[in-house]
Amino acid sequence: MNSASYRPDVQGLRAIAVLAVVLFHYENNILPGGYVGVDIFLVISGYLITQQLYTRKVSNRHSSASYLLKFYAGRIKRIIPAYFVMLATITTVAKILFTSVDYRYFADSLKATALFVSNQYFSSVGDYFAPELAEQPLLHTWSLSVEMQFYLLLPVLVLLMAKRRFEKIIPFICLSLVLVAEWRMRVDGYVQETYFALYSRAPEFLAGSWLAVSKNGDLWRVRKANVMFLIGIFLVLVSLFSIDNTTLFPGLSSVMPVVGAILIISAKNSTLNFILSNRPMVWVGFLSYSIYLWHWSVLAIIRYYSGTSQLDQKTTIIFILSTLIFSCLSFYLIEEPARKSRWLSLQPLHAIVGLVLLAFISLIAYRIVIISRELDATEARPIEYTRYADPATICHGEDNGHCIKGDASSSLNVAVIGDSHAAMLNQFFDYLGKSIGFKATIMTASSCVPFPGFNVSKLPEWAREGCHDQIERVSSIISQSHLIFIGGMWSYQLEDPSFKIDFERFLASISGEAEVFLLSQVPELSFNPLRIERFAALGLARRDPKTHEYKLANDVIRRISKSVGAKYVELDELSMFGDAPYLDKKLIYMDKNHLNEIGVREYAKASKTVIRNLITNGG
Repeated sequence: MNSASYRPDVQGLRAIAVLAVVLFHYENNILPGGYVGVDIFLVISGYLITQQLYTRKVSNRHSSASYLLKFYAGRIKRIIPAYFVMLATITTVAKILFTSVDYRYFADSLKATALFVSNQYFSSVGDYFAPELAEQPLLHTWSLSVEMQFYLLLPVLVLLMAKRRFEKIIPFICLSLVLVAEWRMRVDGYVQETYFALYSRAPEFLAGSWLAVSKNGDLWRVRKANVMFLIGIFLVLVSLFSIDNTTLFPGLSSVMPVVGAILIISAKNSTLNFILSNRPMVWVGFLSYSIYLWHWSVLAIIRYYSGTSQLDQKTTIIFILSTLIFSCLSFYLIEEPARKSRWLSLQPLHAIVGLVLLAFISLIAYRIVIISRELDATEARPIEYTRYADPATICHGEDNGHCIKGDASSSLNVAVIGDSHAAMLNQFFDYLGKSIGFKATIMTASSCVPFPGFNVSKLPEWAREGCHDQIERVSSIISQSHLIFIGGMWSYQLEDPSFKIDFERFLASISGEAEVFLLSQVPELSFNPLRIERFAALGLARRDPKTHEYKLANDVIRRISKSVGAKYVELDELSMFGDAPYLDKKLIYMDKNHLNEIGVREYAKASKTVIRNLITNGG
């Protein structure tokens, strides 16, 4: 941006936007609508880039190709160097700190991030066992991907359209895209996909573009500009505190922060601009890109190591200092020098220094590869330690023809339904069915207890189809079964207030059709055991993996069973869990709450007497 178009108040608005996002990511209860900072960013970006494009278009004496080349070169210099330094740094940390399983998920996100399509990747993340979103260091890059995708389109529009025509067509484009976003969210139900999509974010860019070409506010007198500035600040503040993560966003809900940002930028003649133009705010505004780049990655890695999304005082200080240090280093040593550089005009001394740095970085990278291989070797185990069953041999989210376990010739039909905690019991019921003499049909779905009336809308979008399909199949299975076992991660399911009511209603409806058994949730650990071993290999402190929170959920299920005439099966007190996550020095858990295949087999053996008595009495 040239000095003539420099706006310190716009830099201050950037500061508000980035600080809001950081605060929301740190603790969303403090600033529930802090994520609208991204929308304010996009308005500012659309305004500044469109202003820059039309200025160059008017003054450009070269061809269209030269015009586009200069724009893209400028964007690359502004965004790419700091971006890829961040990716290289975080990849290095992840390679050392993450378990092999978690690093595979990270590597998938890294590929999408490097190609600036991470918004599409994160909109369709569909693996139940992937690290939680709060622990994925590259999640925040989705907005940068959207921005880069928009940069591919905007220069072409500017090149092809006169300013007046562009100004007139923008409202039509914005309205059309907002209606598409509203339809996709409210009618089709694709909330997550819409949130990350370019078509839902483009109106925010274009709102800034409209502001740049319309010159809105140029003729406002000081009094009017002051009023509009105050209204804009009011709208932004109301958005930050009134919108929360239950709001369907973007779409119509994004109007308030977008209009607020437009009014603030338009009020260039306001005497109240000093609120945003003070030195600290302007400084944070200049740092905003680097702050945004680093804050989430630092936060995600802290959460990955600590095992909790809530930071205590010590980790909060580490988060603030690390973000500030990395942001300053990124801005002053990478972002600014890259922006001011003239490519292909390096002096010999610069070239020598660059080669030395490259050699040093290559040496570090080589050592990291060696260290990570040694760490990977320490956690290398047969695949049965890393999963609860072969996914190809279970009916999880679909009927793939492998739903029957146990003694297929038996006339005693047992139905097993539930979420992944029931899917975990495929080998359990296969072993017991063959040992005791019954046939078990196991139908499960991720995060879903597939019974009629289950609240499918609470599930992530990728899990809904499988849940719906299994609910339809379960209805016919239940009517043909003598005994019904239901298993689940009750501590998760009961987070939904409607689950208890819907579950009780379902159990009451089948109470006369078959004997129903509700299986206790297996003991839940407070920390992933595979991560504990990884950290121990790095010489980092281990954590106590035991927790008793799951017991509260089991107590609720116990009370439900009494109220509807079902039987509660208490298996979480088996002696095999005394040294969880280990049994006879063997790891029996694959994560915090799922047994691995080794653990499932031991679980079946330890439960054999209990299940035999239930089958005998129930059958």
